[in-house]
Amino acid sequence: MDTKFSPMRLLAHIAVFIGLIALTFYILLRGQNLSELLGVLRSVRVHWLLLGAACMCVFLLCEAINLRRCLRLFHCRCTLLQAIRYALTGFFFSSITPSASGGQPMQLYAMHRDHISLSHGTLALLTQFSSFQTVTVTFATVGFILQYTRLSQSTGNFLWLFVFGAACNILLLSFTLIALFSKRLSNALIGIICRVLRALHIKKAVAIEQQLTNQLTLYQHSAAYLRRNRSTLLRILAVTAVQISAFYSIPYLVYLSLNLPVCSFWMLFSLQAVLYISVSSLPIPGAVGANESAFLVLFRAIFPATALHNAMLLSRSVSFYLFVALSGFCVAVSSFLGKRKNSESD
Repeated sequence: MDTKFSPMRLLAHIAVFIGLIALTFYILLRGQNLSELLGVLRSVRVHWLLLGAACMCVFLLCEAINLRRCLRLFHCRCTLLQAIRYALTGFFFSSITPSASGGQPMQLYAMHRDHISLSHGTLALLTQFSSFQTVTVTFATVGFILQYTRLSQSTGNFLWLFVFGAACNILLLSFTLIALFSKRLSNALIGIICRVLRALHIKKAVAIEQQLTNQLTLYQHSAAYLRRNRSTLLRILAVTAVQISAFYSIPYLVYLSLNLPVCSFWMLFSLQAVLYISVSSLPIPGAVGANESAFLVLFRAIFPATALHNAMLLSRSVSFYLFVALSGFCVAVSSFLGKRKNSESD
């Protein structure tokens, strides 16, 4: 696993990410009255947006708490400050890479720099990831059931995007749980994959089989710890539920910031749960473009037409763009201080 970005590769990802943002806002705001949009934005109640930013801080803090708890479960020393750095690293690199593929490798690299073994780091990230997937799939399923009538009437083809996103996340969660808790099914899946690779005359089929087998052993090692520490697993799930709830609350806080008529918190919460799972599997850095477009589709029956684009801008700014910038800054400072410390020790 590649656990380090070269400077040029990192710059390339950032350039693509910024380009996607620029293209997205050009397309979505084309034809809008920008002076009117800015006028509405100037009238927002800022304290609700600050509360939304606090929810994002809770989101990151909860991930840090879970990572620290997982690492301590596997007998690794980790301070809360270190865990917060791992959470910020994961958020930043997940945001700028397709399908969030860069987050966990860079978290592993950060852990490795703190003398945490790759095997223990992988076990901790796998446990945290399984908990995150379990909660997001559960919330999205409940949200879809609660809002089914509204979704079927007002979203049209968006339902297919939800089905695709939900299927990808459920499959990913299923494979992870099988790898963790069912050795027989895991071996059967590995056998099927390797037979397909050999049938396709893939040269590295044997090496891939060995790598999958080694990973399976690691996963089941993690499962053994979890079975012996079920109370810890329940606490991890509870913290994850708080983490996701804080994140899904942001559209409601944006709604309040725009001084709109009273609206159900649970309606906005449920729609955000559906939105997240629908776009999270798309191979686009930060789901940029898809997330904004999906927001306009899902929430158009909730926000007045005059406020919809403002709501989208505020929601994404608070829940994503602001914290991509902050986490990127923190990662850069941490990297600089780490290099300076290493040079001084030499």
